[in-house]
Amino acid sequence: MTAMVSRRDVVANGLAACPAGVWITTAEFLRFMRALGSDFSVSRNAWGLYIGELRYGSLGHEEGQRILDERYVLCVLLEYAATAGLIDVALIPPAGARADYHDLWGTDELSYFSRYDGLIYFRINAFGSFCLGSAPAYAPAPAARKAVLRVLPNLEIAAVGEELEQADRLALDGYASRVSEGVWRLQPAGLLAATEEGQSVDEIRAFLTARSADELPNTVERLLCDIAERGVRIQDRGLARLVECADPVLAALIANDTRTRKHCLRAGERHLVVPASSEPAFRRALREVGYVLATGVHRSPAIHRRRKFGDVSVQPSDCLSRNGSTQ
Repeated sequence: MTAMVSRRDVVANGLAACPAGVWITTAEFLRFMRALGSDFSVSRNAWGLYIGELRYGSLGHEEGQRILDERYVLCVLLEYAATAGLIDVALIPPAGARADYHDLWGTDELSYFSRYDGLIYFRINAFGSFCLGSAPAYAPAPAARKAVLRVLPNLEIAAVGEELEQADRLALDGYASRVSEGVWRLQPAGLLAATEEGQSVDEIRAFLTARSADELPNTVERLLCDIAERGVRIQDRGLARLVECADPVLAALIANDTRTRKHCLRAGERHLVVPASSEPAFRRALREVGYVLATGVHRSPAIHRRRKFGDVSVQPSDCLSRNGSTQ
């Protein structure tokens, strides 16, 4: 096989040259790519690929290579571009959809050459136009308003009117707990879990507003505002190393020394917390103070001794040592 990145780039460049918002037949797109001179090969040795029998059915001939490469283009359109949301597609069953392979040996009884034969039309949407560099910006379309939900002051959401679409049910299941068939309830835990997974409170509010005939009750608005505030009050600042000192005096010395205090934080009587980004600087400053961060070998009996809590043995992973002996 040839390099995958270069093959995909050829298809992406062809898409970037197409107009957005109009339906294009895949046959026209393949002819367009040939006219552009967008040459690529899926296989470095197509003679090893064959239909039925190697000697007669090899795809190494010019016609076989062309069909192989064009089926790869259809694969990229359907499996990658459509899956990523860059294009809309129109499909029919692959059987009988294309007849360009019938001149190949051994295809008389094949109703289709690949499962991508049924890809007939595609359309580059607004998101695809932005990703392909044809549009300077992208703004998602606002959610269509339809009164299929009733949001109640007791934080329950009931399906009303026409049948609720499966996509709407999945959206509600993402942050609301199902009480009964067609009824959900908003709860802080579910909303917090959804925001932790990357869904914003504004998106939830916009969805409920678009699917409800009335304005959201004040109780729901207050809950959403509270969740939005809680979601930003605690920030993940990355990993850190927990360092254990031999005694509280040593921990206080390291935490207050002008050379080390800017690289660590006090955590209890005998522990220090060192952010991962500050660890190299902390180690250098620690050596200037006269200590090193020992791991596993230079431990005094007091530190090396395991302290048991119930059935679990706890042993510190890092400790401070000075002049080759632990403190």
